[in-house]
Amino acid sequence: MKLTTNLLTLFILGIMQITATAQIDYNSQIQPIFNSRCASCHGGISGVFMSNYAAVMSSVGNQYGRTIVEPYSPEESPLYDKLLPNPQFGNRMPQGGSLTQAQIDLIRQWIEEGAFETPATSIGTEDQLIAQFELLGNYPNPFNPSTSIRFSLPESADVEIQIFSLQGQLVDAIRPGSMNQGVHSVSYNAMNLASGVYLYRISASPLNGNRTIRYSESGKFTLIK
Repeated sequence: MKLTTNLLTLFILGIMQITATAQIDYNSQIQPIFNSRCASCHGGISGVFMSNYAAVMSSVGNQYGRTIVEPYSPEESPLYDKLLPNPQFGNRMPQGGSLTQAQIDLIRQWIEEGAFETPATSIGTEDQLIAQFELLGNYPNPFNPSTSIRFSLPESADVEIQIFSLQGQLVDAIRPGSMNQGVHSVSYNAMNLASGVYLYRISASPLNGNRTIRYSESGKFTLIK
């Protein structure tokens, strides 16, 4: 009886390990879907290119005015919205018939995992490994007019992102508000700014009651119109 229980435990742990590492690989699982159903039409139509990973991630949908993929957020990604029966703008894609539900679910999972090109070595433990506040950069960069700023939080915090000119003048700010511990991506639309190089600073104030602690880190991005 004890042997059977031990074997069952090992089996469950094995399944859990497989599940934790079964992250989506873009080139072998997502791009083939785009190649067969999307890339032939989207070679620039509506601002969207779907021939490869870099093209997809830098595409800005004309109707939506932002990049078509928002890592970690399918509901904020125009690409996913256009695969659903009633998209916010225009008709459901691809033209001539929708993808299968399995294909749509695969694309959704890929975006939820962070829309990476290659799988991370492990998932599910990412939050446990975050021990410090860190700015992870923005993508795409250069961009027009939207980019996604990624960062990690070691604890729940109020987040604010400020945009400065190279002369140090505050030109814009976005306030995503309260966010939980983990890796996050915030979309920024610079439609109202002129082309050029800008500095951005992300600040986070923990929600644990200790308001004397404030995380802050700066980066640089280039807007090309």
